[in-house]
Amino acid sequence: MSYLYTPRLVFAGQFQADVSTVNNDPEHFDSRTFQPNYELLQTANSANGWWNPRGTGAWRFFGAKVQQVYYRDGTSSDDPNVDPVVGAAINGSDVRVEGKLVDLDPMQQMVSEIWGFQIVLQRFTPGGVGAPPLGFRGDFEVAAFADIWNRFPPGQGDAVYGAFYQSVLNAVEWKGDGGSRFLQELSASGVPDRLSIKFNVDGIDQDATSTTFTFGRVVGTIGLGSAGEPRRFVAGKALLPVPVPPSPLNTAYAMVRDNRLWLDVGNSLPTQSSGGPNLPVGSLYAAILPSSGAPVLLGEIEYQGPNWFTRTAGVVSFPLTADLVKLATTNPVAVVQSSASGPQPLLMESPAFVRADQFVFRFNPPQTLDAEFWATSLGNPAAGQTISLAYDPTLMQQQATQGPVPGPQTVGQPQSALQFPSTVTTGPDGRANLPMTSADPGDPRVYIDGQVYGITYGLGNSAPPVGSVQNPSLILNALVFSGFQAPEEPTWLENVQPIFQQYANLYPIMRPIVDLANFASVMSRRSILQKVFDTPIHDPNYMPVTRDLSAPKREMIRKWLAKPVYMRLDSKPDLMQALQLAVELEHSTIPPYLTALYSIKAGANGEVADLIRSVVIEEMLHMALSSNILISIGGAPKIDRPDFVPSYPGPLPGGLRGGLTVRLRRCSIAQIRDVFLSIEEPEETVDPARGRSDSRDETQSHAFTIGWFYDEIDKALVNLAASGEISFGHTDRQVADWSGPGTLLVIRSLEDARAAIREIKEQGEGAGPLNPDDPEHELAHFYRFSEIVEGRRLVFHPETRTFSYSGSRIPFDPDGVWPMLDDPDMVLYPPGSRALILAEQFSRTYQALLKGLHRTFNGEPGYLREAIGLMYSVDLAARELMRTPSGLKDGSTAGPTFQLTAPGMV
Repeated sequence: MSYLYTPRLVFAGQFQADVSTVNNDPEHFDSRTFQPNYELLQTANSANGWWNPRGTGAWRFFGAKVQQVYYRDGTSSDDPNVDPVVGAAINGSDVRVEGKLVDLDPMQQMVSEIWGFQIVLQRFTPGGVGAPPLGFRGDFEVAAFADIWNRFPPGQGDAVYGAFYQSVLNAVEWKGDGGSRFLQELSASGVPDRLSIKFNVDGIDQDATSTTFTFGRVVGTIGLGSAGEPRRFVAGKALLPVPVPPSPLNTAYAMVRDNRLWLDVGNSLPTQSSGGPNLPVGSLYAAILPSSGAPVLLGEIEYQGPNWFTRTAGVVSFPLTADLVKLATTNPVAVVQSSASGPQPLLMESPAFVRADQFVFRFNPPQTLDAEFWATSLGNPAAGQTISLAYDPTLMQQQATQGPVPGPQTVGQPQSALQFPSTVTTGPDGRANLPMTSADPGDPRVYIDGQVYGITYGLGNSAPPVGSVQNPSLILNALVFSGFQAPEEPTWLENVQPIFQQYANLYPIMRPIVDLANFASVMSRRSILQKVFDTPIHDPNYMPVTRDLSAPKREMIRKWLAKPVYMRLDSKPDLMQALQLAVELEHSTIPPYLTALYSIKAGANGEVADLIRSVVIEEMLHMALSSNILISIGGAPKIDRPDFVPSYPGPLPGGLRGGLTVRLRRCSIAQIRDVFLSIEEPEETVDPARGRSDSRDETQSHAFTIGWFYDEIDKALVNLAASGEISFGHTDRQVADWSGPGTLLVIRSLEDARAAIREIKEQGEGAGPLNPDDPEHELAHFYRFSEIVEGRRLVFHPETRTFSYSGSRIPFDPDGVWPMLDDPDMVLYPPGSRALILAEQFSRTYQALLKGLHRTFNGEPGYLREAIGLMYSVDLAARELMRTPSGLKDGSTAGPTFQLTAPGMV
């Protein structure tokens, strides 16, 4: 039994595939080079984050209803007065979240699977109060779309494609037949525990301005299912397009049963428009092709009839006499086109056919999984047939470059990570199992976990030639995850954050709920995250939605969520990692501060500009102090890494400061209040901050300030020096030349290192909660910015030893600021515009500055003079940008992006 036979219902409506498309480009997985524009909608000039960067991954039916029912005796009805199931809704679950549409891998996006989908047949209005219950609910078993093809060749993007999903509905919950003859026949042998379902999809709308954006057409059938048949295709007669001349049709499937030929052409006919009516291709007939003589026509496929597709889903049947049954089971069947010279085959049955029921696999090494093959000969089980297999990465190689920048080019290697026998033989029922055993592939794709493999197969003593099979549902598609050994006590900084950062980049829609790149945000949603990371993989709430996280890494995250620790500085490598992060933290504050400073017009807001400039200079000092400490213990600051410049808007490096999104905006009271003060907020003005493992609950409210972070480094310096694991020196590699406020210490001892930490903290947040001054009686950064927000100088009251913002006024005139667009991005500027040219010049100059600083802090301290010269060039380039129209015709001016001019720094 299957959807192909009777009793069956036909439904039609729309599907929604609200997929996130940031992850469509393999290169976007590289967190080191990820750019803010990758989260933007594509434009005519930039791929950005493709056509739906804020997609949720949701899969659902919309407005789908039963159009017609077919009974066992061959009759049918489309009248709800005759059968109340007609017009009933076919929807997703009404008691849980929607299903999810999931790619196997960014380098294999042509076998997308539906996970966690529940289908409900229900009646809403007919019958009124007291009407007998009608309908059922069933869990859609995971399946990938199959036989994808170009159904509307003139279309664009994914709108050209058609494909089908076939599976079963398990755990059927029966509501009642409601007086429906169809449902009575469906449950004649008792409530079915399995139903067969197949639906065709096409015509997805990728126009973000359209009211039907992310929606497409779905037309399908539901019938009885049985254990003796494959779940995801019809193991019968496969009618393939004739190669010469090229057929306009796609593969169809047929069975001979109960003295009828059952034929499914639902995914076989081209359309006149995307998701539109069938394209006329002449009169089509189902036929038998005897070994001699003319084709035997069985009947016309009336595909041009009114509403034919929505009332049949392309499933038709033709009666057969006893002689025709014998003829059809011993000869190929076909779909032929009438012509003056006689019937011409457009689709012809392959005498021998083999297909795998499941063709998408995910391996957690050393896991072994089986693929089940079904072989047929003229629609009958083919026993004793050899199936030959071989590696074929062609379809994955074709997807390695999806955007302007190539992704990893190595696919299908090493072959040792996925082993399988070269042949298997079918049993009496035409079935054969192929065991596939996985091993750790290492990290051949660096920033994409694991490796993706293609396995081609065919009947006979040799596999199909490499590259000859272009239908991804006719090969085996496998993702083998990289091996991973979870630490006993994972930490955020070393183990969790790199994983979460990638997901935060690729799925920006999650950020309003939880910013996975931000430690404090993750902590605030810890209980929810624990629940979703505990759900089984078939659950629609499973996380990650994309099912592309290996089981060991997922288990590590679960372990960490049970006992979250930010970092553990128990070794020299741990301390070096923290000091590198300190260098990145100090640098990350400079672009937003500089942007605000550059946006102030010449001669305007002088006091505000002076205050911001003084902070910028001290942040440069802090970056140098952190670098010197790192150098002193034998490390080397990495300032030329592609990810050294963080993405704006985004969190601080390391995910510090919960709830903070750092943005590049022109100078304003709001920007200083909401961003600058949050960056510099003193540790002592918030709840006591902790982040290291102890007996207390790690998840209590915690701001995780920069000051707390430096306290942890200070403790580690003391402990590791006491244990003898670190010592201080390498003074010849440290930078000593400094002419600004504060002292650039050369680190020769633990005392020097701790003094440098104190200087960083006190300049940033003050010597204590009641003393906002640093030792040189300069206000700490937090209080300097607070003066701008309050509009007055901070005054000390000696009689009460308190402070208040009651001093002289600090005026701020918004008209004295260039109207720079928020969060500048080079992809926003019109091609060829002066704004784009200047933005690129600025970025190249800033890149040169970072390269110069890298040389300075990596053995060439004398190179600082050259770097200082570049600082002036950066200043001039930015100010020229600020007075340049953005070209967006909204009255805004351009601004610096700080983006590197290439995906990586060279």
